[in-house]
Amino acid sequence: MAQPPIYKYLSVLGARLTLGNGTFRHAKPSDFNDTEDFTIQSIFPEDAETALERLVGGFTDVILKHINDPPTCGSAIKEKVALIQHAFRTNPQAADVIKAEIAKEPGNPVYNLEYMRTRAEAFVAEINEFMQGYRVLCVTTRKDSEAMWSNYAENHKGIALRIEPNLAKDSKFQLFRPVTYREKRPALYDDTLEFIAGSLFGDQEARRKLMLEKIVYAKTLEWQHESEYRLAIPMRQSEKPWDTLPYHHEEITELYLGLAMENLDRDDIVRMAQEVNSNIAVFGAERGAGGKLGFVRV
Repeated sequence: MAQPPIYKYLSVLGARLTLGNGTFRHAKPSDFNDTEDFTIQSIFPEDAETALERLVGGFTDVILKHINDPPTCGSAIKEKVALIQHAFRTNPQAADVIKAEIAKEPGNPVYNLEYMRTRAEAFVAEINEFMQGYRVLCVTTRKDSEAMWSNYAENHKGIALRIEPNLAKDSKFQLFRPVTYREKRPALYDDTLEFIAGSLFGDQEARRKLMLEKIVYAKTLEWQHESEYRLAIPMRQSEKPWDTLPYHHEEITELYLGLAMENLDRDDIVRMAQEVNSNIAVFGAERGAGGKLGFVRV
């Protein structure tokens, strides 16, 4: 699927830094306007008590559904799962016996509500802290958003830049992905029983990738007007922290000047943009019929 035109809004200072340094700032998630962005609020879609009931009641059903599938979980429990599968294949009635025995063990910490709630909260905190290791460049498919000109381009005093990835140079800007907008932040797992099945029998690498993508590329509906794409890059464990990355100069192809730009800022930024890319197309914002925002080439 072809990437749509993408734009980056900048204040006057942001424009000078971006054009002057030949880099884009990649923000840390904790710097975002949306304080819940890049976080999860829960592991399961249900409350802890309901999730616990489903986990306890559904374990044997999941095993039966995957009775001939090789376990892919960690070695610590893989052998135990294989033994249970063998027992169920040998004696189908064993599943009912085991389910009844599990229900009799409320003291077992695995099936203790407070234990589960505490562990779940700790796991959520660990994941949210891990996500702070990402650096993110946020862009949009809209160059005519009144809200974004106000919020991100200094109330029309700033600019917007169009970014076009240089495919011949294998540009990182090919990796922009669209944000999905939801009513609320997604739970880490969409379904509690799927969590059991996936943990025991799923493609573990694919599951980890899917979980990360769900966190990275999700925002709530109140931000839908931003029509956002983002480039998210995880920092390596031993990597020195950074917040800027260079671009290829020819990838900055269009410059859009805000309605309220000061003349000195306008002239200076146009000059800087043309030094970055002598072929850059420059457009000035204007109000059309009914006050609609439009652009004319200058």
